[in-house]
Order: sequence, then C-alpha cells, then structure tokens
Amino acid sequence: MNNLLIVLTLLGLCISLSNGFDMLGGSKVTFSNQLEHSKLLKVLCDNDEGEQLVKIGKEYEFTFGDSIFKTTRYSCKMDQGPNFKHHQEFVAYDASWSKALEATCKWIAREDGIYFSQDGNPPLRRYEWDGPHLLKT
Repeated sequence: MNNLLIVLTLLGLCISLSNGFDMLGGSKVTFSNQLEHSKLLKVLCDNDEGEQLVKIGKEYEFTFGDSIFKTTRYSCKMDQGPNFKHHQEFVAYDASWSKALEATCKWIAREDGIYFSQDGNPPLRRYEWDGPHLLKT
C-alpha cells in the first residue's frame, strides 16, 4: 500500500511539472523573412496556429512548453512568394536538440536557402529551396 502511494505521488508530481512547463511556455520557434524583392514568406506548422504570412523584415514566432519526456516536435513548411512556387518542409523543433529548459530555434528565409540558429548560435544554412535533404554542416 505504501509503494502504491509513493508511485501515485511521484506520478502526480511528474504531471504537475509537465503542466507547469506548458504554462511557462519556455521554448520558442521563430521564422524570419530576409528574402528580397518584397517577397512574402508563408509558414505553416503543425502547431494549430494555421498559415502565417510574414512580410519582409518581420518575424513570426510561437512559444510552447516542452514535454518533460523530451518528445515535443514541430514540423513546418515554408513557401516564398510572390507565387509561392519555392518551398521546403522540415522539422522546425525537436526537444532532443537542446539541453536548455527554454530552447530557442530561429529559421531565417533568404534567397539562397533556409538558415538555422539554435540558442543564440550563429545561423548556418541548413536547406536549399526545393531541395529534398538537409545540407551537411
């Protein structure tokens, strides 16, 4: 009986901590439009916020709480205007990428590709537009 009480107490603490992280909204994914010629950037992620249109020089971001089990993952698609014929689909956030409690991932759309910066590190080109694979870093 005592073992069951201990297990239930620990389970309750884990659930409370997980919900607490969700309420803190500590992790963040940002999309920055650094394209040329006044092109719009269209962003669609599986975070239930719907399609976002980002003007040149502007950013779109969303924050969230990570699962304590490090299973949080968001996939996104970016298209560049004006006709949105160039695009790329990729995993924009995976909790296993960072050891920080409040991780930040920044994706930057430029004419020559899509750049990625994590936790304040310098951005590196990770994808080409319309390219099928992650570029080697």
